[in-house]
Amino acid sequence: MPRTLFPLLLVLAWPAALRAQPKADPPGPGDAGANVYRQVLRSTAWILSDRGGGKLATGSGSLVDKGRRLVLTNYHVVGDVKKATVYFPDFGPDKKAVSDRKHYLDRGRLAIPGEVVEIDKEGDLALIRLDRVPDGVPELPLAASTPDPGTTVHSIGNPGKSGALWVYTPGKVRQVYSKKWKARLDERTVLPFEAKVIETDSPTNPGDSGGPLANDKGELVGVTQGGATDAQALSIFVDLSEVKRLLNRRSVQALRSTDDKPKPHRDAALKSTDEAKFFSDEAWKQVSAAADRLLKEKGLDLVIETYPTPPKGDAEKVRAMTAADREKFFGDFARERARAEKVVGLYVVINKAPGSLYVERSEAAGGKVPDEVVTKVKQALLAAFREKKYDDGLAAALKLVLESQGLGAKPEGKRP
Repeated sequence: MPRTLFPLLLVLAWPAALRAQPKADPPGPGDAGANVYRQVLRSTAWILSDRGGGKLATGSGSLVDKGRRLVLTNYHVVGDVKKATVYFPDFGPDKKAVSDRKHYLDRGRLAIPGEVVEIDKEGDLALIRLDRVPDGVPELPLAASTPDPGTTVHSIGNPGKSGALWVYTPGKVRQVYSKKWKARLDERTVLPFEAKVIETDSPTNPGDSGGPLANDKGELVGVTQGGATDAQALSIFVDLSEVKRLLNRRSVQALRSTDDKPKPHRDAALKSTDEAKFFSDEAWKQVSAAADRLLKEKGLDLVIETYPTPPKGDAEKVRAMTAADREKFFGDFARERARAEKVVGLYVVINKAPGSLYVERSEAAGGKVPDEVVTKVKQALLAAFREKKYDDGLAAALKLVLESQGLGAKPEGKRP
């Protein structure tokens, strides 16, 4: 599977002596569907529910609370059965998710037992609490609001008819409204439901039920309902508002979380360096303070490195490169450094001559650092460097990273 990295390169507006350097074009939007798929895939589950008598119901789901080990799905996927078996994508040597069902059924280590701990029969939702969450499986963040009609949305599911798992489907929102409908629980039982739903033009099939519907940011906006018996040329998804209502129940909130403070993966924060001397000593102290806090409280790394000239290769050759070649040069360097230091979080490299900024979120960070935070960090640094307010840009970037992790207070350090 392709690496889930979010590199961003910009040639900055440095002091006048450097402004003649060629500027790189901003990165294109790329394939939004592929980006969302990579981001959401690791949080998506294949669910098996044993109904007895040799009957096995299958569906989809998504990890929405890693601390409480909660997988969200449809009620009609699990029914009144209290146990379920959950699988997350397994990745082959090519780093792509294995889509063959037999691969999972033949490997007992991939099967994760779960217990149905909460249901919303009317809204067709259910929560499965897993015995464990595999390493590298992030929780899927919830969007702030319901998508508007015309919005592009993306779903991942496990439709039985396709014969493959982790199937991607794009679509457009047609409307959001309250609806009464019916869905099939088994061959003899059809259940009535009533909830706020998202109607789209994306096709869904049996087996997709319970899977995530995401926006372009890779945030959950709905749950594939997929079992409607009266739908024609349209699909319905249980809206985000119903999901939040379920997750906010007292009984759910009372479940003990094991992820409040993840155990740090290293004893001390990685060291950042300012060889290009962009920042004052006092401002630079805040980098160490922020990195320490992120590691201890959230298990994340933050590394910032600045260089007066390219950290490898010939400076004149790098300066003469095209924008695309220079982007590849600094991108390769950033990835090598992140791998070498085993970064779990953000790595930032800033070069003075030629002026370049590269921000990368490592794959190991999973969904812990949203891509919009990466973008905002880059923008904050870029805006400040244009004004030669380097310390201000650094402070703004650190604040953005900390606030994205719920650490709103400024990093501790010596006051002037």
